[in-house]
Amino acid sequence: MDYINSITEAIGRTPLLKLNRVGEEGCANVFVKLEHLNPSGSYKDRMALAMVEAAERGDTWNGKKLTRDGVVIEASAGNTAPAVAMVCAAKGYRSKIFLYRYQVEGGNNSRVLITQAYGPIVGISSEPASYLTEEQIEEFSRQDPDLLHVLSAKMDCQLEEDKSMCSVWVDQIYNKYNYIGQKSLGREIYEQLDGKVDAIGCSVSSGASLYGMICGLKEQGVRPERVFGVVPNGSEKYFAFEGDHAEYSQIRVTDTKSKIADAMGLKKWVVEDPIVKIMLDAGYPDEIFCVSDEDARAMANRLCQEEGIFCGMSSGANVAVALQIARRLGPGKNVVTTIVDRRDRYLSEAPCEKYVV
Repeated sequence: MDYINSITEAIGRTPLLKLNRVGEEGCANVFVKLEHLNPSGSYKDRMALAMVEAAERGDTWNGKKLTRDGVVIEASAGNTAPAVAMVCAAKGYRSKIFLYRYQVEGGNNSRVLITQAYGPIVGISSEPASYLTEEQIEEFSRQDPDLLHVLSAKMDCQLEEDKSMCSVWVDQIYNKYNYIGQKSLGREIYEQLDGKVDAIGCSVSSGASLYGMICGLKEQGVRPERVFGVVPNGSEKYFAFEGDHAEYSQIRVTDTKSKIADAMGLKKWVVEDPIVKIMLDAGYPDEIFCVSDEDARAMANRLCQEEGIFCGMSSGANVAVALQIARRLGPGKNVVTTIVDRRDRYLSEAPCEKYVV
């Protein structure tokens, strides 16, 4: 007999696909890791499992341990929400997910419905006015209005954890088990390409997927010639750079986040380093690209129609940049990126899909 005892055992070990119709002659080979084939439909399953299992051991920032009657807390309006809810459902834990208000106002969207299907308690993040003065909101809105809502959701998580002994906030942005859980990506890619990885990269966001892949390869003794980061235009980010392309020396961690966190009293985000800073301190990525909505959507459509890959815009952005790198490296080299998630979580927004994490 050949079966598994938990859906969590189906996480990872995804195929690596060589692009043939989207890939271009005379360029490096472009490979995509099919992370949309994970159980909840995205690469976030790897880190959700790692973070929940770390909480079970008490490997948390405050030493809090997830007990059998515990509740896992997280904030997300994207792929993390269904991933955490799925892992908790499979393990028999309750979960509470705060969705970012700015992304879900205006009615249900596919991501909300997918998350709700796993049975978590779903809440909408507080208004920034719950934690900041009008003057502070006006000041920070000039810098990054969406980040105000993101941090309001994180503040909701902190308060929820504080008020209950059995609640554990896993916090994907600062939790090292996020990138530790993604190391398996690098190890699998190493095995699938016999270690012949010349360039690798993906959308950055918190930095965990990219850094995890690199750490997994590094453990196998591989440092690709180029490590690239991808930033879809308008996506959530925790760093800054000028223009549509920047080298490593031009990338910096934005201080807007820490200023808002300090003003709100989000203590965890003041005393700890985010994963993106850990990644930059380690020397990655070599370069970063900003991809327009139009280019990302066009490539996602090509991947669906020419390669049969049912993917969203972040995947389109990843492949658009991977092709640029492939042209630069030339034939005989291997470039790898990820197919982030399934397109079904964007259908309610078509033709104006939004990026999510």
